Amino acid sequence: MPTVDPATLERLTQDIFVARGVPSEDAAWIASMLVRANLRGHDSHGVIRVPQYVANLKAGTLNPRPTLRLVVDTPTIAVLEGDGGFGQVVARRGIALAIERARVHGLAAVALRGANHVGRLADYSETAAREGLIGLVWANARGGLNVAPWGGAARRLGTNPHAVAIPGPRGSVAMSHDFATSVWAEGKLRVKFNRGEPAPPGIMLNGRGEPSTDPREYYTDPVGSLLTAGGHKGYGLSLAVEILAGILSGAGAASGEPSVFRNGTLIVCLDPARFVEPAAFHAQVASLVEWVRSAPLAAGAKEILVPGEPEARMERERTANGIPIDDATWKQIREVAQEVGLHA
Repeated sequence: MPTVDPATLERLTQDIFVARGVPSEDAAWIASMLVRANLRGHDSHGVIRVPQYVANLKAGTLNPRPTLRLVVDTPTIAVLEGDGGFGQVVARRGIALAIERARVHGLAAVALRGANHVGRLADYSETAAREGLIGLVWANARGGLNVAPWGGAARRLGTNPHAVAIPGPRGSVAMSHDFATSVWAEGKLRVKFNRGEPAPPGIMLNGRGEPSTDPREYYTDPVGSLLTAGGHKGYGLSLAVEILAGILSGAGAASGEPSVFRNGTLIVCLDPARFVEPAAFHAQVASLVEWVRSAPLAAGAKEILVPGEPEARMERERTANGIPIDDATWKQIREVAQEVGLHA
């Protein structure tokens, strides 16, 4: 398993996309988001996606040069049409719009449609938090169904993630979580598949509707399915995300109709200063965190962490020591690089 310098990996990723017709600025942004996912320890949303995106570009289901346009435009609500472009590019514009309007009005909601895979939702909610706003993001997966409903044994929903980030003082992020409403995001299972490792129990069903720990049974015919997190609770959240991100955006909710993959997305930004004086808000958040950390440790636990802390620690470690890439993923990246005359 090679360990790759983050800057080297980012340059290679950018060069691959530029060679496939993506504008240099967009390619740099996409590469930075993918490598940032690896740096933060979420390899499921990192450069493992490069071969997938290249395949989509070659198939024509991913537009390297989209024309973004607002199809709904009010002071506090907007719907942005992504024209089949990279989700990271569409979401960059979407979070900028939401931040701009929330600063003026205290509240803004921007929905995205026609966007390919947007990547880690936390990248956008944290962008809002660093601007002093509360950021909330939801995304569904039209054309990418892979989760069984509670009590079901076949794919009917996407992994339908939810993210929220809370601002701290002076441009910091006090708390950030980003999680799929399935037990695992599909990309985490893909990492296990590429590494030839079993998944933990309780993650997936095989194509016969039986519990399985073999990722191969998820990707073979008949296909398997992921399970919802927390049983019926995750299932309920997933349905809500289909409505919030899929139906409100115009991207569409999960169905049996054939569709190319698209992430319907809803971004909401709130200005906490419109509710609570900023110093009081930050003080109360800090007090809450201190109170939570004061709990006695459970057996076997070493510390109590706030959501976002594990990612920050991993980023420091991987920035210093490099990003480990599993052999299968590295082989695939090298192959797509060699196709356009690049060497990794």
